[in-house]
This record gives sequence, structure tokens and C-alpha cells, in this order.
Amino acid sequence: MELDELRRQWQQPAADPPAPLDAAALTRLLAQQSDGIVERLRRSARLELYINFGLLLGSLALAWWGPKFWLQVFGWVLVAICAVCIGYLYRKLHLLRRMDEPMGDLRAHLQQLVSGLRALILFYYRFTLAMLPVAGLLNVLMADSEFKHGVNFTSLPGIVLVVGLVVLLPALLYLPVASMTRKYLQRLYGQHLDRLEASLRELGDEPTG
Repeated sequence: MELDELRRQWQQPAADPPAPLDAAALTRLLAQQSDGIVERLRRSARLELYINFGLLLGSLALAWWGPKFWLQVFGWVLVAICAVCIGYLYRKLHLLRRMDEPMGDLRAHLQQLVSGLRALILFYYRFTLAMLPVAGLLNVLMADSEFKHGVNFTSLPGIVLVVGLVVLLPALLYLPVASMTRKYLQRLYGQHLDRLEASLRELGDEPTG
């Protein structure tokens, strides 16, 4: 039974007044292994974790056996990105597990954890956007390795290349990447956190005894 379902039952007219709901009862509801809000958040985080482990293995293979130097550098950059994402996802799963371990005021405990999850999601969003200029630098390295005599970065064409790939291209990609990232995070996590926060607010408005 989810919190919003419980709220709907409370709002239905009944012959007898509802039984008091204490922290232990809410804890049992949140801890159920069902297709509820918290479990959906966990599934999303585990799915991302598995994908990142797969990407990590592919990145290590590219870093060790890439046929060109810039591909190997690209592989090591991906390894670093995957390592950051895996650490972020473990932290997220840790917070989600703590939802089953209330301490003191249950509603305050859950609201604090939801705030922590939103902070992690914001970190992921900003980290994704920060990778745009990094990708530009990798493109500069690729261009330098593909030219027969390399790129003279002190010449006008070299400066134009660097500014175009590191500044202008990320600026053009910023809005579409930001939009897609927000939609992705909202679909996986945001919509479920919105429901959980709404349920906690509405439960807080109901009498508990």
C-alpha cells in the first residue's frame, strides 16, 4: 500500500473514525517490497548502476586497447566519468535504503532524505553539463592527432579550432543537452520524488489520532 493510497482511504467517509497511525505503521508501509514509490526509485538507481558498470568495462577496454592515442585518452576520461557516476549511484542507493530506517520524527526523516536525493540529482545534472567542454577538449585532441603535423595552437586556425570546439560547440549543445537531461532525470526520479513529497505533505495535514 502506498502513502497516496493510504491518504485516499483516510479521506473516504467511514462509519467509525480512522485508527491512529503511528511512525511504526508508516515505516511498515514504506518498507514493503512492492511496486511503490521508494521501490521504483531503487529500481531506477540499480538500472543506472548496472549500465554504468557495463560502460566502465567498455571504457577500460578502450583505454587499454584503443588503436589510437586519442581513443585511449577518451577511454580513460570515460573511466573517470563512470567512476564518478558509480559513486553517485551508490550514495543514492544508500539514501534510499535509509528510508526504511526512520529516526525520531518519521516525516522529518523522510523529507531530509528526499532533500538529499534532490541534491544528488542536481549534482548529476550539473556534472553532465560540465562534460560538454571536456568533450570539446577531447575533440581538439582528436583533431590534433589526425593532422599530419598536428595543430599549431598559437596560430589563428588553431585558436579558432580550440574556441569552436571548447566554447562555441558546448554553448550550442547546452540547451538541448540540459533539456534532455532534465527530462531523463524527471522520468527516472523526479516524478516519484514529487509523488512522495506530495503524499508526505498531505499525510501531515491529516489528523493522526
